[in-house]
Amino acid sequence: TFASQSSGDLAPMNAVIGGITAQEVMKACSGKFHPLFQFLYFDSLECLPEDSELSADDLQPIGSRYDAQIAVLGRGFQEKLATQKYFMVGAGAIGCELLKNFAMIGLAAGE
Repeated sequence: TFASQSSGDLAPMNAVIGGITAQEVMKACSGKFHPLFQFLYFDSLECLPEDSELSADDLQPIGSRYDAQIAVLGRGFQEKLATQKYFMVGAGAIGCELLKNFAMIGLAAGE
């Protein structure tokens, strides 16, 4: 299952890595600050389900926009995300980013 989970991706993690990359590019282009001259090691193994009860059928794409996330976490977890009910008060700078990530992972997107 690890090989099939490696075929997926998680949108919030992509946003973090993209933000770090954009910041370093801006530093290099502007010359105002010094970019990082080191490797970035990003370990997120704890995001995978601990129990190995995920079957190959649970990780198969279903034709939705969340197929890459289903390949990592399974269809059951995606269904749990879709049925959640959240209410957010005050969407400032951090709240807008949080709402964007909620929409990208399909939180409360179910019926």
